Amino acid sequence: MLKVNGEKIKYREGMTVTDVIHAMKFNFPLLIVKVDGVYIPRDEYGNRQVPDGSDVEIIHLISGG
Repeated sequence: MLKVNGEKIKYREGMTVTDVIHAMKFNFPLLIVKVDGVYIPRDEYGNRQVPDGSDVEIIHLISGG
């Protein structure tokens, strides 16, 4: 089980940050992701595995003028 932004989701072996983003149905272009308080760079989303029991924070950034 993972906790993502306070919501529990089912864990699947080998889940990556990208998998978690898709599981939450987030499609925002600008995201900040932390796993257990550690910032994950965008270029690592596809290969950075998220351990079972992790607390994940996903924040979407809004830009505009």
